[in-house]
Amino acid sequence: MGVLVVALIISGISYALWSTTKEQTSINKISSGCLKLSVQEGTNIDITNAYQTPDSEGLKQNGYTFTINNNCNHEEYVEVNLDIKNNNTLDAKNIRATLLYNNQKIIEPNNLNNLLDRETTNKDYNTGKHLTTVKIDANKSKQLNLKIWLDENTSFNDLEENNTFESKIEIDSIKRENILASDYVRIISEENNQLAYDETSDNNLRYIGATPNNYVDFNGEKWRIIGVMNNIDNGTGKKESRIKLIRDESLGKFSWDYKQTGIGSSRGEHGSNDWSDSQLMMMLNPVEIVEAGWKATDKNYTIDNEDYVLDSNNQKIYRGVGSYFDRKQGYEPAQATTNSFTEKIVDFSTKGLTTESKNLIDKTKYYLGSFTKIDDYYNSNSKSYYNLERGNSVYTKNPTSWTGYIGLMYASDYGYATSGGDNITQKDCLNKKLYNETSNNKNDAYYNINNCQKNNWLLDINNIQWAINPDSLSHEHNSRILNYGLVGQTHNYTAYNIKPVLYLKSTVLITSGKGTKENPFHISL
Repeated sequence: MGVLVVALIISGISYALWSTTKEQTSINKISSGCLKLSVQEGTNIDITNAYQTPDSEGLKQNGYTFTINNNCNHEEYVEVNLDIKNNNTLDAKNIRATLLYNNQKIIEPNNLNNLLDRETTNKDYNTGKHLTTVKIDANKSKQLNLKIWLDENTSFNDLEENNTFESKIEIDSIKRENILASDYVRIISEENNQLAYDETSDNNLRYIGATPNNYVDFNGEKWRIIGVMNNIDNGTGKKESRIKLIRDESLGKFSWDYKQTGIGSSRGEHGSNDWSDSQLMMMLNPVEIVEAGWKATDKNYTIDNEDYVLDSNNQKIYRGVGSYFDRKQGYEPAQATTNSFTEKIVDFSTKGLTTESKNLIDKTKYYLGSFTKIDDYYNSNSKSYYNLERGNSVYTKNPTSWTGYIGLMYASDYGYATSGGDNITQKDCLNKKLYNETSNNKNDAYYNINNCQKNNWLLDINNIQWAINPDSLSHEHNSRILNYGLVGQTHNYTAYNIKPVLYLKSTVLITSGKGTKENPFHISL
């Protein structure tokens, strides 16, 4: 009882001592090619006696509303940054922020320390954080709303008496070729119907429809943008908005994994569905990523001087890690038994990743959750899949996530790529079950691609495609996107088409291009 009383007293005193202030000053730094941009300010944010606030409550604040007027006779791209004062006593890592336009979140709620750094021009504000870039047409204006609050996860150790945090908006016009890729895609979304927010907990912005203009010149090939994905973790805990790409053409047909019973993590004759241990993952990713995955999952594997991967029993389970990533000859995923590893050569010396391409990408935390019960498999729609993928349900001892460079699409990526069709809206399509909205019986009248599926650019009507989703109810199965539209499960050793998926660095720019197949986007750092 004595300990309990003391704890309550300390808690009460702490709330009385906190004083957190966040304010927008009346000074804004403006530079413009035509020198005619102007800003109309609203009421400064002034929060006293602040307390840890969940996002749901922070989003209800009025925030700071400001209007940017473009008085030029041509369109302007305007970068909006937040400058942070030097002598703040409350760390930016404890401050959450979001920016809205037309009540739509331009940036999802995020801690300020996660946002990209930008240069500042005021000696009293030595840290700048990038919020967004907006396009303002000639002689038009845009009204934006900034909301900031104290992160609900702020620890007592980070709070002292009279903590303060001060910041101010800085606005600059910038050139078209200097716009971040994620900002540019969001700008495009305001002008066409080829992009839609998925309304998940991360509110990702995705390309939808049968033929969206989402082509990118990457690695000397055509790749396509799945979308601007929010809260993407590179394995360090830092969460950013990043562009997710998928190769337009398949690399070919490969097994997910074909290790036999007792070899590596395999518990059956059909291979393992542990992505961190799969032969396909080893083919696509470099040695350092593969080894880090083993370490994270306590797999005592080694690579010998002939490039064979040996499990903890010294059995060969794969050969030639990283052949795709390092643009060299390697070996396909193939049968590995207690006696041998079947070697099937694959040559990526002309279509593996170039050094330039590797400089544009970063590691990403891929989620490996799946069904909690068999009904999930038969009844899950796109949003259900999205939530399950980020859940903790996995087959015994399989990891719930993996950090690396190259993965595959999620089942939810496929589901969210539809635009709807004749007599059916996208929303109605997203509510449909991904497994059994069509039949796999050719004698069934429903053995046809429906309007949801034929208006989905990730569907390949000629090929079955592997997804990264494992089956949590079995060690033998993984998800596949069938060529007639449904999402099913099958044995890991089966060879299906694979299209590598990766995430660009948050600092990548879209410098030119229209996103069409003939004139794809061009990207650079």
